[in-house]
Parts: sequence; structure tokens; C-alpha cells
Amino acid sequence: MKKNRFQQQKEEQKKQNYFDEEEDIDLEDDGLFGKEVLTASKPYEEYFQKFNELYNNHIVKFSAFEEDYQIPLTSPDYESIIQSHFMVYEKNMGLFDFMKSDNKVFDKISASFVFIDNQIRQIEDQVYQQLLFYSVYKFLDKLTIYGELADLHLEEERKLTDGEAEIMICRMLGQFKAIYDIIKKLINYITHLVNQLNLLYNKKDPISKIIKIFNLNFPLDTIGRALQLLYILDNVVEQNDYLQEHWNFCKRMIKIVKPDPTKFNSNAQNVRQLEKIMIRLDKTVLSGSCLQSVLAQNWDQNKNANIPAIKNNKEFYNVLNTYLKERYELFDKTLGTAKEMFERDLLLPTFCVYALVRQLYQNDENRDLWKNLWSLQKKVPMVDGHSQVLCYLSKFLMEVTPLSKKSATMDPKDPIANFKGYLQRLSASFQSSLTAQYVAFTTWIVRVDSFSCSQASFNNIDKIDRERAQKYIEERMNQRVILVLQGLTIASQTRNLLQALLLGHFGLEEQSLDMSLSKDVVLAVEMLKAIEYYFEQKYDVFQPALIQNHITKNGQRIIQQVLEKMKANIKSFGTGGAEILGALQILNSILKSTLSPLKLQTMYYLMDFMVAKDIFTNSEKEDFRNILWKLDKLILLPFYVKKVTASTYFYWCRELLPSFFQYIYQNPSQAKRFQFLLNAVSDCSIQLKDCMHLENPDELFDSFRQYVVKEFYAQYLQPLARDIEDYLRIQVHTVLIEKITALNPFKQQVKDLKRLLDIDYVLIFDSIVNLRTEINQILNETFYNINVLNMYDQETYEQMRSLANSKFGLNLINVYLPTQTVDQGNFDVLNVLKNIQQFFTKYTYNLYQQQFVQVTSESKQVYSISIQQIADSIRTHGIGILSTTVNSVYKFLQKKIQMFSQFLFDDLIQSPLVREDRFFREKKDELDGQYPYDRAEALYKEIKKMGTFDDGTNYLDKFRTLITQIGNSLAFVRLLRSAALHVNSKCLEYVPSQYNPTQLESLTREAGFSDATVSTAKELEEIFTQYKSSFSEKIDYINLLLKAFSSINTPENEHLSLFYLIVPTLTLNFIEKMLISKDQIGKKNSTTEVFISDDGFILGIQFFLTLLDQKGQFESLHWRKEIKNKFNIDLKSAKTLATTKPNQSQRATDEINMQKELSLRKLNMQYDEFQMFFYAFNSCKILFLGE
Repeated sequence: MKKNRFQQQKEEQKKQNYFDEEEDIDLEDDGLFGKEVLTASKPYEEYFQKFNELYNNHIVKFSAFEEDYQIPLTSPDYESIIQSHFMVYEKNMGLFDFMKSDNKVFDKISASFVFIDNQIRQIEDQVYQQLLFYSVYKFLDKLTIYGELADLHLEEERKLTDGEAEIMICRMLGQFKAIYDIIKKLINYITHLVNQLNLLYNKKDPISKIIKIFNLNFPLDTIGRALQLLYILDNVVEQNDYLQEHWNFCKRMIKIVKPDPTKFNSNAQNVRQLEKIMIRLDKTVLSGSCLQSVLAQNWDQNKNANIPAIKNNKEFYNVLNTYLKERYELFDKTLGTAKEMFERDLLLPTFCVYALVRQLYQNDENRDLWKNLWSLQKKVPMVDGHSQVLCYLSKFLMEVTPLSKKSATMDPKDPIANFKGYLQRLSASFQSSLTAQYVAFTTWIVRVDSFSCSQASFNNIDKIDRERAQKYIEERMNQRVILVLQGLTIASQTRNLLQALLLGHFGLEEQSLDMSLSKDVVLAVEMLKAIEYYFEQKYDVFQPALIQNHITKNGQRIIQQVLEKMKANIKSFGTGGAEILGALQILNSILKSTLSPLKLQTMYYLMDFMVAKDIFTNSEKEDFRNILWKLDKLILLPFYVKKVTASTYFYWCRELLPSFFQYIYQNPSQAKRFQFLLNAVSDCSIQLKDCMHLENPDELFDSFRQYVVKEFYAQYLQPLARDIEDYLRIQVHTVLIEKITALNPFKQQVKDLKRLLDIDYVLIFDSIVNLRTEINQILNETFYNINVLNMYDQETYEQMRSLANSKFGLNLINVYLPTQTVDQGNFDVLNVLKNIQQFFTKYTYNLYQQQFVQVTSESKQVYSISIQQIADSIRTHGIGILSTTVNSVYKFLQKKIQMFSQFLFDDLIQSPLVREDRFFREKKDELDGQYPYDRAEALYKEIKKMGTFDDGTNYLDKFRTLITQIGNSLAFVRLLRSAALHVNSKCLEYVPSQYNPTQLESLTREAGFSDATVSTAKELEEIFTQYKSSFSEKIDYINLLLKAFSSINTPENEHLSLFYLIVPTLTLNFIEKMLISKDQIGKKNSTTEVFISDDGFILGIQFFLTLLDQKGQFESLHWRKEIKNKFNIDLKSAKTLATTKPNQSQRATDEINMQKELSLRKLNMQYDEFQMFFYAFNSCKILFLGE
């Protein structure tokens, strides 16, 4: 197998370290205590020192590597890269491999109880890489989450469609069947344990004389846990309204299908089988009363006369009562105190055992014990069943174990009022209780860090005498144990406080959570996840395997001493001595081997035999109990850490997340702990990914993740971006504007925004969010959008970017607005779109140069816009601006064409046109098919007489201007397309003209490149194809606009049919305007608008003639021929004008000649303008050849 680069470097480093270390070893160092020191004089000690130094060197280098490359906080969902497996060699080991003593009967009985307990734990737990997850809870997760829809990220709640509920519940049938099988197993195990205990405590059985000496609490614990699972299942089903409702829909569906199965693509046999299964499930899993059904069974089914009925077995009854009394005393002493750790988790199993006792011995209610258990709800009114499902102690006692007569002395009398009062007291004392936990938490954190820093003292341990070294090691081990237990205790008590507060208010809808406690809830969550983080990251401090070995030796020493004493005086112990000796032998053999959960269960079982007689002194008994308790926490440490720090209930309290995010944002000092809160939210992923009722199992998880991300952006990122923007504006404008003053931190509250940014990364589920990158994106977009509207502020925004970089470390990009580039000048396409009317009025179009020139009267500078400026603007904003611009032009044309139609619809205009149309049709032959110039001129004068406007223009001027604006808009679209082609051609500048882009993917695939390279080549092909397709003639926006307005040719718009007749008159008006404008060029103090070309009018005329399909009709006027004939006649008459008269003075002759020259010059100018008009008119036809 090939070694990777990391392994090779590691081996080379190892070799190098060994060679270096051989030169540095000093074998003659006397140390601190002279001759009694441990010197490196033996080979194994020499190599141990080498390994010690190598290990320390590795730790230093790995720490440096970790600081450079690790994400600050990891998610609890991700497993560690390196893990130690303590139980890998125990998987194939059976009970009888270590359950060996000299008493075979004792071994069999013990193996029976431990085996059943292990089977129930296998139902509960699944051992996987040291983490124990509840396999049955996987089913409970599916039931708990059932009915939730993936609509959290939507604004409105989604409603189920017809038949969707039935499909959802049917997807769960397989899970229901699996739970049904588990229930059957639990019933068998519970029944077997009860019968086994009944037999053991049977007077007629000889072994009873031995067993009655001992109180076997272990099998009763097993029964309690098994019954607890059933009760939790009942509560999950009962508290899920969707589950019950959809199950009823499914049963109704079966009734509909049953009469005619073939109609639903099924048969009678399949329907009967399904109905049979559903009846079974309806009576068990989905009944919500599995526990009561199990308890109500007949427990005395054994017909053997030698075996007494359970209800008559007083010894067994006494054992059960003793067990319950001891548990009550434990709860009364520990619940709600500083000593409490996991005692709350024993409440429900104890209540279940009490329910079993009440069912086995129905004649004895034991009212005193019932009242004692009832009183516990004053301290703990409910316990966490699973996720958000709560199990209320009062409900359990009243429904499962009710008294025949209500007691008048029970306290509390009203459980609902007690629960409300409990929540009120909890809310009032939550802050003070949490403060106490926080003090303990910070102390624990400091001690862990301090202990971690003091690890270096182990490096000099070989220089200390053996006795001191042993004492020092034992002291350090005890400190480790204390740190582990303190961490678990703090986390457990904090979890109890938090769950009681959140889930208590969640279960009691009438009483909502006081939002002033948000900061305390956030602190509690952060404490839990910080403890989990420390247990994961400070593994070298805790080292549970090392501590476990140390504690095991202490336990082994105690058992060995008692075993030797027991063997020496075995006869003095009398009855039960053999069993106690067997228990000691098994304990001794277990403590000498590698411990596992199965062996731990066995030791707990054997402990019941150790306390029966005075084989232990009180101190030894207490010490060994503590040893077992510590071993339990150490062997299953990952499980206990996960149990006390998991926050899967956050999905059901998701409405609180916005307020939690707001609190952290309002308190920048808490920002560094933000990741802990997000890790707590991520715990929900385990439950959400177990969703089975939706078609896509990940749909619910994705929806919740989107919801969390959306709230994170809304409550944290966006407000942070706004505050940073405000800060930058204020700081910059205080320098630029005198009236604006900076914030005074001594008088005004100034938020430390940099702290909110210093967390750099956050991990939301499986997504890493870089805060600075996201803030950069938001501010870049904001600055760009605002700067576009106020381009003169570009320098101000550049200063804000520089300040953002120096103050917050934000790298905001320059937006490269058009005003800041030489090629673009002051032009930007967005400016045109902002005021499109003004642009098409103040700029004229040159058809041949393809540019717009500014209309000016007094300005010394004239701005022009050509393809280059538009291309630069496209490069700035992207190719997507094309569609935006064309859409804006389309809306502009809609308004202008409507005005065009209204003008021609006016009777003052329509009547002269009808008259001209009738005249031309009647005189067409006489006029040789040419529309007379005089008639056009007369029509022009007639329209001018209709009135003028304040600016001196007439109706025909307004109409001409309207057509010019329409033509300019079409010209702008043409210019835009030419600029886009120019940009695309620049992008493909280095691509050969004959290159076929479709060959790129096949060439890379044939060459054997990686999939990533082939995928990149494919994307490059698509880019080339897209650019080349942009040169297609199909992307002709002018003809697309022409097609869009083609619906104007309808009978309702018949008044537009005579437009062609007003074109000659419009040309006269156009030529007159052009001559006046050109005449003003070069003159000072000109009061009229000056321009040298206005081809937008010509393009507009050609557009309407094409749109209205009047090209042929206009050509039938032979207007160009008429103009040519008219000016030929005028020129001839001007040339033949008499220059002299009789008795005329020379001065008069000169004036006549001058007048003649002026007339000829004027006629030539008019004729040239007409010729230029017709040249441009014919050129515009090319633009509309698509139609």
C-alpha cells in the first residue's frame, strides 16, 4: 500500500527525532535526590524517555498546525478524527466467559438477570464508536416529529391536500410494526423477570432461604426501565394530535377500499391482511395505553401448585416495598439539591415499578407510599419523556395508579395549580439559580485549563522518588475524576433547569415564557455546549481510560482484601456465604479484565449481594459504591456527556431563536459564544433526519436549516451590516460636513461592532458561514445601489471602503462605476433608464456614426455617446442589463405610440388628411402620380394656423418631436445591441474564428483528464457557444419591438391608415428645423437648440411606415421625385433671373446679383438636406428587412 505524503513526513520526522535525541540523553544526571532517583540506566527507560520527548515535540507541532488551520469551534455532529475504542475486544465475549465462580447455580441465576437487562439495554441502546444512541428513540423520533411539514422557510403555513394525510401515515406502517415487535419483546422480558423473582422469593423453594437475605434491586431497575419505555411511547402517541387524526383517516380509508378493492388496484386478500395489521396496531402502538394494557394482563398464569400466586407472595411484596421506599428516600434527599445529577431520570422507572406493584397486589393500595410519591411533584412536577414530550407525575398517579378513594391529606391538592406555581417560582429563581451554576461552571473551566497547563510536570516524573511519584500520580488521578464528575454535575443541573423552564412553558400554553429570561436561557445553552466542547477538546486532561484503570485498581484492592478475609472465614457466614463468595470471585475477575458496559451491569447486579451481610465495613461499602458509580460515568462518558448537553428540543422552541439572536447581537461581549448556541440548534438535526412521513426524508431538516439561516441573516448579519454602514457614514461625513458630529462614547451608547465580526466563522448545521464575506457582500451591494443613484458621491464611498478595511478588516471592492473610467465619461446606461424621456429629448442620433450627440444652445461642451461608452457600461453592469434596457424602451414606446394615435385621431388633423387623400386619388393621373409640393406646403401652413404653444412651436413641431423620440429610442436599442456585440467580440478575441467549441469536452475526455477538468471544459464550451450565439441575427431587438406592436393594425385604428399622407408635410417641417439649427452653429448667444443631425426622426418615420404597412402607399406619392422636380424648376428660375434693367444703377445691380446668389445658395442647401433625408430614409429600410 502506498504511503501518503503526511505519513512519509511523519516517519522521517520520527527518525530524525530519534537520531537527535540519542545525542542529547544524559545518563549521569543525579536529579534532585541523589542516589535514589530514577536514572535512564535501563534500555526500556531510555526508550521511554525518547518516546516522551518525541510525544511532546509532536504535541507542540500539532498545536501550531491546529491554530493555523482549524475552524474555531467544531460541530457536535462531526466525529473526532482520532478516537480510542475501549470495548472493541469485548464484542464477542458472552456472559459465561466472565460469570464464573465456584457456585454454578448462582452463576446461572445471575446470568439470567444480567442477560435480560442487557437485552433491554440493546433495545434502548446501540453501541457505536463509544457513543450510545437510543435505537428505540429512533422510533420515538419518528413518532414525535410526525405531522411536521417542511414549510418553516415559507411565509405561510402549508395545508395538506386531499389524501396526503393517508399517504403520510402509511409511510409509517413499517415503523409501527417494528415498535409492535419491540413491545412484544418487552412484555416477554418483564413477564419473565416478574415470574423469576416470584420463584426466587417462594417459601417452598429451598433457594428462597438464601435469596431472601438479599434485596435484588437490579432486576427491579430493569423492569422499571422496560415499563418506562412503554409509558413514554404512550405519551408520544397521545401528545401528537397529527398521529391520532391521520390514523383515523387511514382507518376510514380502509373502510372505503374494503367493499371494492379492485377499484383501488388491490385485492380482498391484501386488504384483509392490512386491516388485520392495523387492528393490531390500533390496540397497541397507537392506543396510547400500552403500559396499562401490559399491567392489566394476568400475571398468575402458572398452574404449578408448588409456585404460589404472586398476589399471595408476601416476601416478594416486601422486597418491592423496600425498593420503593429506598427510592423515595433517595429522591427526597437529592431532588432539587446541589447533589442531584441523574436521579431525576430514575423517577419514571420508579413510578412504573410502583404501578406494577399496585397491579400485582390490588388489595393493598399502600396509600402512604402513594402520597409520598405524589408529594414529589412539589419538587419535580414533570420529567422529560423524549424531546418535547413531557411526562407529568400527577397524571401518572391519577391515571395509571389511582386511589379508590381520594385522599384529603394529599399535598399538593391541585396538580395544575401546583404546576403553574412551580413554573412561576422557576421563572423567578431561574436567574439566581443559573448564576450559581455559572460560578461553578467558570470555576470548573479554569480548573480544567489549569490542569491542562500543568501536564508538563509529568515530563519530570522520572526524576522524583518512587513513593512521591506514586502519591503524585494518585493525586492527579483523583483530580481528574473530580473534574469529570463536576462537569457532568454542572451540566446535568443546568439541563434540568433549562428543560423545566422551556418545556414547562411549552407544555402549558396558557403561560408563555417571560422574554426577559432570554439572556439567561442563552447563557444556559452556551454553558451546556461549552461543557460538551471541553469534554471533546480537552480529552488529554480527562483521559477516561487512564482514570478508569486507576479506579479499577482501587476497587480491585478492596475486593481482594474482602475476598481473602471471606475465604479464611467462609464457614462463619452461614446461609448465603457461598453466594457472596461467588459474587466476590466474579467481581475480582471482572476488575482484572477490560471493562465494558456488560461487565458494568454485572457488577451492579453483584453489588446487591455485597450489602446483605457485614462483609464490608461501612467505609469499604461506601468506597466501593463510589467506585462503581465513577466507573459507570467513565465507561459511558461520551453517552452521559451527550445526554446532559443535547438540545434536540430546540426545534419545538424555534420561535425563541430570533430573540436569542437579537440578544447576542445587542450584547457584543457574548458574540464569541455564539457558536455554542448554533451548536445547540444543530442538535435537532439528529431528530429531523429521522423523518419518515415525508416523501423526501431530508425535506424537514432542509426546511429547518433554511429557517435558522434566514433568522440568522435577519437578526444578526443584516443589522450588523446596517450598523457598520451607519458607523462608516457618520465617521466619514463628520469630516466632510461640519454640521454632523461624531458619536461621543462617554455620552452615547456605542456598540462594539468589531466584536460582532471577530468570531469570523460560524457553523450552522453543515454550512460554514464567513461573517466578513457575508458582510462584504451586503455592503458591496448596498454601496453600489446607492452610489449608482448618486455618482458624485463615489469618492465618499471610497473613503468609507478604506475606513471599513482599517476599522473592521472588511475588504470592500471598488464598484468601478462609469464615472470613474476614462472611456465612459459621465455616461451610464442606468442614467438613461432613470430618465429615459429627457435623454431622448436632449440627444439626437446620427445613423452613420452610430452615436448620440447632445443638443445644446449655450454650453461650450457637447457630449456624445457611441458604441464604446455603451460597451464599457455593459462590462460594468453585466450583459443582463440588455433585457432591462429593452423592457424600459418597450414601456416608453407604449406611451408614445398611444400619443401618436391620439394625434392622428384628432378631427383637426384627420379631416385635412382625408381631403388630401381624396384629392390625390382623383388627380393622380393628371399629376403623373406625384404628390404636389404645393399641397404639402399648404397643409403645413394650415396646421401652423391651428395655434402655437408657449415655446413658439406648433402642432406639427410636437408631432415631429414625438416621432423623433420614438426613433431615438429605437436607435438606442440598435446602439445597445452593437455595443453588446462589441463586448462579446472582445471576449472571443483570442478564440480562433474556425474553432469548434463542441470539441473541447470530447478532447479532454479522450485525453484522460479528471472529471473536474472535463466538467470545466464542458462549462467553457457552453460559454463559447453562448457568446457565439449572441452574433446571431435572430437577436434583433428592433424587429422584436416591431413585432410586439404589430397588433396596432386593427379596424379600431383605421385613423392611422392616412399617416403616409402627412409624411411629406413632416419632411418640410423637419428640413426647416434642420436648416435653422445648422444656421445657428458658430453663432454666439444662440437661443435655439443646436444640432447637426437628427436621424431619429427618419428612423421613426420608417418604423411607422413599416409598422402600419404603408411603405408602398408612401412610395406611390413619388415624393422624392416631386422634390427633385420642384427644386430643378426653382433653380432654373433663380438662375435665369434678370440681373440688369434699363437705367439701373450699379449698386442696384449688385444687390440683385447678391440676392440671386443667396437664393441659389438657399435652394441648394434645402435640396442637399432633402437628399440627405432620402439617403438616410433608404438606409433605415435595412433595419426592417426582418419583416
